[in-house]
Amino acid sequence: MNYNKEKILPLLAMIVLIIGIGATIYVTGQQSMMKEAEGTLLINGEYIDIHDLLQTVSYKTIETDDGEKTGIPIEEIIKETSINCPSCYTYTFIASDGYQQTVEWEHVQKGVFSEEHRVFFPGLAHAFWVRDIIEIKVE
Repeated sequence: MNYNKEKILPLLAMIVLIIGIGATIYVTGQQSMMKEAEGTLLINGEYIDIHDLLQTVSYKTIETDDGEKTGIPIEEIIKETSINCPSCYTYTFIASDGYQQTVEWEHVQKGVFSEEHRVFFPGLAHAFWVRDIIEIKVE
């Protein structure tokens, strides 16, 4: 039995080492991909540069049950894409952690996108105020 332990222990150590190296490579790759996408917003398959958008579109302040919220009108963001009939769709706002909420066009028209990458919709529950937005799906 000692002979088997002498063969198995180094083999197990190598397997654990290989798994650790693989996990490190995977995590590093994911972080690299997130940094590349950090300044963009994916809308209906198109990448929009958020920094440019925040500088070119005028800000709007809305009144919510949690006070005033300022940002750029989400409607203006949608107009920056090639969507021909914005009112024909619903919009799903997806956060970096996978959290998502879907809203109708009428709410998109009233909402704002803040510099902190968060959307606010007056008249909707706070659960719809998605933060760390990375994508808007048009459905």
